[in-house]
Amino acid sequence: MSNNSPNHSDTTQFDDAELIDLSVMWGSLKRHWIIILACVILATAVATGLTFTLPAKWEASGTLQIGQLPVSTTTLIEPTAQAAERFKQRQLQDRALTTAGLPLNEDSDDRTRLFRKTLKATAGKNTDFVDVSVAGFSQNEAKTSLNSAVQALINSHSVRLAPMIKNLDDRLKTNALQMAQATAEKARLEASLKNATASAAGAKFEPSVVAINLLAKQEELIRGLTAEQASLVDLHTKTNTFPTMLVDAIFVPEKPYFPKLGLFLAAGLLIGVIVGGALALFLDRNRAKA
Repeated sequence: MSNNSPNHSDTTQFDDAELIDLSVMWGSLKRHWIIILACVILATAVATGLTFTLPAKWEASGTLQIGQLPVSTTTLIEPTAQAAERFKQRQLQDRALTTAGLPLNEDSDDRTRLFRKTLKATAGKNTDFVDVSVAGFSQNEAKTSLNSAVQALINSHSVRLAPMIKNLDDRLKTNALQMAQATAEKARLEASLKNATASAAGAKFEPSVVAINLLAKQEELIRGLTAEQASLVDLHTKTNTFPTMLVDAIFVPEKPYFPKLGLFLAAGLLIGVIVGGALALFLDRNRAKA
């Protein structure tokens, strides 16, 4: 029992000291409430002034659908995560800024600095969509900046898609030419076999067998070309092959997202209370020392 008494005494003294400190602090705050109130009023006034003096910023947002390549299996032009990362690359940003008519050096223009700082993209989970957003000092500027950034990615994807589409078109033309030649050859063989059968002497056995075999091969060739054509046309449809595109119009709210009067007032109130309380405790501490 005697061994536990000192520990119990120390704990009690610590609790008493803590209560005394809190009571002293509360007393200081009560005595200097005018100072605290003045700090709160000053801080909220400054916050209100900043709300009306800081430049307003609008945020434009849009959704991109990543295009698909003309291959048998569904293959995106670029994975959505990789496409989202492209918006962080300076090369794409430079192309977008040039299109928007903005300088490339962010140190010389606030609009360029805001563009590079706020341009961001998020890849949709298990989808082929990418959400993109950017800020501007006006609704029109934000919309123009986002449209330029989106177009920069679309152009980049089009460069990769274009030769594959051309190759697909060339294959379709070749298929159509081969189909026309095979159809013409089939018609010639059919006419030749018909004429030979209808002749007075009648068709000889061996030539007839050869003609029938050739005709069968032409029909098999035509069936193969028809299947190939159907496959190529299917790849060429918009459901299987299409470029990267905006799935909806770019959206820009009517009101700016920055500055917000409510947030600034709340921050001013909090800062005023903290500064006023610290000043009150500081004054009482100096008075105690004196």
